[in-house]
Amino acid sequence: MKVSQACHILLVSFLSLTATSIAEINYAKPGCNDTCGKVRIPYPFGIGANCSVNKWYTIDCNSSTPYLSALNHLEVVGVDLENQTISVNMQKLSACNQTTKSVDLASSPFLYSKSHNKFVVEGCGNGVLLGDDGSVLTGCSTTNCSNHNTSTVMDRNNKCLGINCCETTIPLYLNSYSVNLTGFERVDGNRACGSAFLVDKKSYDEGRFLGKSFTPTSLLWTLFDNKQLRCCDDWKSTVTVNLSNGTSVESMKCWRYEPFSGNPYFFNGCHGM
Repeated sequence: MKVSQACHILLVSFLSLTATSIAEINYAKPGCNDTCGKVRIPYPFGIGANCSVNKWYTIDCNSSTPYLSALNHLEVVGVDLENQTISVNMQKLSACNQTTKSVDLASSPFLYSKSHNKFVVEGCGNGVLLGDDGSVLTGCSTTNCSNHNTSTVMDRNNKCLGINCCETTIPLYLNSYSVNLTGFERVDGNRACGSAFLVDKKSYDEGRFLGKSFTPTSLLWTLFDNKQLRCCDDWKSTVTVNLSNGTSVESMKCWRYEPFSGNPYFFNGCHGM
């Protein structure tokens, strides 16, 4: 009985220490906050200039809301270390019968991610996605648009059914893109036109942003190998990203292997379970 009690005490102590060590994991540089409101801000991003790897990764935390200060002060929805993406809220492109342009990322280390976004047209019309050079990358048409109901129709799993909405994949990573929207002539003589946008696949499928003027868009972030940043136990690789204009960029990616937790973008940032 005493042996059993002793084992129980040791197990509880071990679990308590493990929970404490996990709770104490800090994803930011020493002396820096790793959260803004409900959003975790892990290094190489940082709240304030002294807490990020460079100016592009600096986050302003205003009224508990994070913003990517060097990139049009875009609101940050989340940062994904494993997929090396940052999700930001971007305005839907809704001008009818003309070409409208996205935020240009060409001078930044960010790219519109082909793996984590899809191209969506909501409302009534045809949407064509154009690359940096004006070439057609993909298109989407709401040919079953209802004249009487302009709301987006989804199934029980929040998948677009093609009525007042359509969606498709994008073929390449992009520095920027343009959208050409063509509206339909309605029976009442008015022209109906919708909106088009790139949106994070998971967020759109969850239906959390339907009917709003902005959508969360996933940007792949790239890093050059430099002395300011050492990966956890030097677990790193070089990733080549192909762009729409036929060029490519190389990025360093830090890895975290199971069962480790923490931030792989610190040399001692990985913690065993």
